[in-house]
Amino acid sequence: MSVPEIADNKWELEASKPPIATAGGILQIFVITFFAGLFAWMVLFAFQGIFGARRDTLADQYGRLTVDGKPAPTAAPASQ
Repeated sequence: MSVPEIADNKWELEASKPPIATAGGILQIFVITFFAGLFAWMVLFAFQGIFGARRDTLADQYGRLTVDGKPAPTAAPASQ
């Protein structure tokens, strides 16, 4: 190998190392960790909404509401 090829290989090796000891490198790691955590948090709540316990909210009662906004009375059990 010639001297320029060896110098080029050293530069490539040095350029491929991540700058984790500098302030910019630490900031990049922090930002990526923050966004990965935010994404995991959103996915967690999405799975919780899909597979979690069903709650009876006002939106679920929409079809059963009366004019005053209260649930319609249930029918009395038939006596035999």
